[in-house]
Amino acid sequence: MAHSTDLKSPPAAAGDDPDFTETVARVLAAVADHFTTARPGDRLEENALLINVQTQAYDICGRSIGSRAAHIARTAMAAAPEQPADITRGEYALRLRRVINRAPAGDLVGATGGAL
Repeated sequence: MAHSTDLKSPPAAAGDDPDFTETVARVLAAVADHFTTARPGDRLEENALLINVQTQAYDICGRSIGSRAAHIARTAMAAAPEQPADITRGEYALRLRRVINRAPAGDLVGATGGAL
């Protein structure tokens, strides 16, 4: 018997949401915008990417902490490029935008090489 707190598995959650890929792209774009406007010359701290992705997913998913926002955040993190040491927030924003822009026909391809 399912409980209201049970999370859908990632493939089922993605299949249930027709604009899943678009939502992941919106999260990554919002993170890139934030890194561009808030201290773009500062070094990107280790946890800043994770925190910003989670915050943007929460906001874009209607300020809900449900499984959809969590799955969007996990997928956005998987699609985000590697975070090299000593990269600035602005430089990383450019890398995020490249990931978003190279997505062919609605598929966002991340650092793992798999389509979302």
